[in-house]
Amino acid sequence: MRRSWTWMLAALALTAAAPAHAQTAPPALDDPEANVVEALVVAARLPGPAWWKITDGDTTLYVLGVLQAMPRGQGWDTGVLDRRLDGAFAVILPPEGKAGLGDLPAALALRKRLRSDAPLDAAVGDLAPKLARARATLRKPVDAYDGWNPLGAGIMMAGDYRKTVRLEPDEPERTIQRLARKHRVKVRPAATYKVMPLIKTAVRGHSREAGLLCLEGVLDEVNAGPEAAREAARAWARGDVRGAIAGPRNFQRCLLALPGMADLERQGTRDEVEALSAAMRTPGHAVAVYGIRSLVARGGVLDQMRARGFLVTAPE
Repeated sequence: MRRSWTWMLAALALTAAAPAHAQTAPPALDDPEANVVEALVVAARLPGPAWWKITDGDTTLYVLGVLQAMPRGQGWDTGVLDRRLDGAFAVILPPEGKAGLGDLPAALALRKRLRSDAPLDAAVGDLAPKLARARATLRKPVDAYDGWNPLGAGIMMAGDYRKTVRLEPDEPERTIQRLARKHRVKVRPAATYKVMPLIKTAVRGHSREAGLLCLEGVLDEVNAGPEAAREAARAWARGDVRGAIAGPRNFQRCLLALPGMADLERQGTRDEVEALSAAMRTPGHAVAVYGIRSLVARGGVLDQMRARGFLVTAPE
């Protein structure tokens, strides 16, 4: 879903393989979704995940908040979604990233910026104990991530962790799209971004300190183990918004340490709001599926829709 961190990590992994030239040290982490609007943190009374409703008289948008990845095998009740897709004029998804074969030369050129001749343990300083523990958790040898700078190592370790704990970034989006096809409802993203310019900014401009902050976020998530993510998924499936947003966000912390990523999060929220506002001009009802934290964040999607004068409620 709006998983800028998911498709950005995937795209960065294509480039990952001389350390990035240090620019200025990063300021305190800029996290656009750090704070939430408590009034929007609801508990669903209908079966399945929580929904919100946006209305203006002749149009109703049913908004489903989702997690950015799901443990394989995590079930959820799709009955409410199935009913709300019936007769809907659209399903609006978060912004998506696009890259093509023409981006391959630039990706290969960026690989060099994530390589390092220095042993990783020496490069990470005080993070060395966390790194050793994470390698052991993933059952990797001592030299598993040597040859990478901290950012490159973090990207590669994030991919290894997801495989180990069987997190599926394609869910629940894949299920939602399947049900939309069943109901013959058109699916469209709120916006489309070109990936390569974003990657260039992140890789070329990142400082050593940002790379270490990114790596630390990945190490913390690996060392915490999979249970926190699994519990967040279970909470999401039963409509417990507070429990769902309490899940780990260290992968996002990793990306937010990089140049341009906090701005990308804000741009994603603006584009999601614009997509919903445009949909409100069509009579009838539609379904939107956005990241759950981006919905309830202070200054997030639902907060901005309320500020525009639309009525935002829990639909039950």
